[in-house]
Amino acid sequence: MKLIRDLSDYFRRKGSDNLIPIHPIDYCFLRPEHVPYINRLCEEYFWPDIDVSECLQYPDFTCVCLYNKLVIGFGLLYPEASVTEAYLSFVFVRPDWRNLGIASFILYHLIQMCPNKDITLHVSATNPAVLFYQRFGFQIVEFILDFYDKYYPENSSLCKHAVNMRIKHIS
Repeated sequence: MKLIRDLSDYFRRKGSDNLIPIHPIDYCFLRPEHVPYINRLCEEYFWPDIDVSECLQYPDFTCVCLYNKLVIGFGLLYPEASVTEAYLSFVFVRPDWRNLGIASFILYHLIQMCPNKDITLHVSATNPAVLFYQRFGFQIVEFILDFYDKYYPENSSLCKHAVNMRIKHIS
């Protein structure tokens, strides 16, 4: 958003009529046309060979954030991890779009979709998102050594340890 404002300001100062149009941020369920873009984002920011097309089976448990057809964020929840539990696979927002409330909106929406189930997730032990999830009521259940070992390359400097977090449904 800052980049768009900066570009608009630049053109305005130049007296140009070619202002960059500002579009609304849209939220929708996952659709087939989003899958290739989300897979690329997952490969760039997480690890290779992620395919989220399985989530098309559960569109009500997904949330995609778009800016003029550009995927800027998404959340994917697997509702049938067990009878009493759903699993939050991903919540992601592009770095330039963070701190605008997008991830909060996505996570709030996904939590609301599973009112009768606990929701669990795994996140890197050093990821600041741990604090983000705690603000929503998730609690650390377990610390898991080398959880991401099978996902990250051997020479990766990223933390391979994870925490398992859970939010209990309200009865």
